[in-house]
Amino acid sequence: MPREEFNKALEELQISIDAVEKTVKKMINGSIEALNTRNIDLSNKIIDMDDIVDKYKVEIEAKAIFLIASEQPVASDLRKIITIMRVIMELERMADYAEGIAKINIRIGDVDLIKPLIDIPAMAERSIEMLTLCLKGYRESNVQIAEKVCDMDDEMDALKDRVINELMQIIMRDPTTSRQATFLIFIAHNLERIADRSTNIAEDTIFLVTGSSRDLN
Repeated sequence: MPREEFNKALEELQISIDAVEKTVKKMINGSIEALNTRNIDLSNKIIDMDDIVDKYKVEIEAKAIFLIASEQPVASDLRKIITIMRVIMELERMADYAEGIAKINIRIGDVDLIKPLIDIPAMAERSIEMLTLCLKGYRESNVQIAEKVCDMDDEMDALKDRVINELMQIIMRDPTTSRQATFLIFIAHNLERIADRSTNIAEDTIFLVTGSSRDLN
């Protein structure tokens, strides 16, 4: 395959990554909107969107494996392909977590929430900021941007701890809230895991640029 065609194949893979990014962001935003508004129909739509991401993942991985097998790329090109495969894997897991939030909303059912949501939407907003930043670093092969994602992950951990502490206090005051409070804790955990996946993409960017791995967690 001529170099021009090889680069075009990589660009096509990146276009697919961009499409998955948009879908994952919609899923994160939608899952929290459905939770906050008690919208079960929207939760079901989020669940259906996970199939779109799964399909993209299969297609991207198949094309990437074909490039490796057919072209036997040199080290730098091989890192690009491997990184693409890692990125789509992380994005697919983010979609799974957003789908999980939608499923939890359905399990909570058509009832009012035990408290107004403040920190959970803040976690969702921050997770999307991290996703945007880590993919910016990836696209630009920018190690400095990738390293910034680590600091944001610490803030996500703090938000999750605050959610858990507040909900545990609510349970102690009123044990009948324990079921929904536990579900909300699971949601905070899912958002925190989405942030961890962004950190993984940041680490993948460092691997892409330097050829060596670094743990940012």
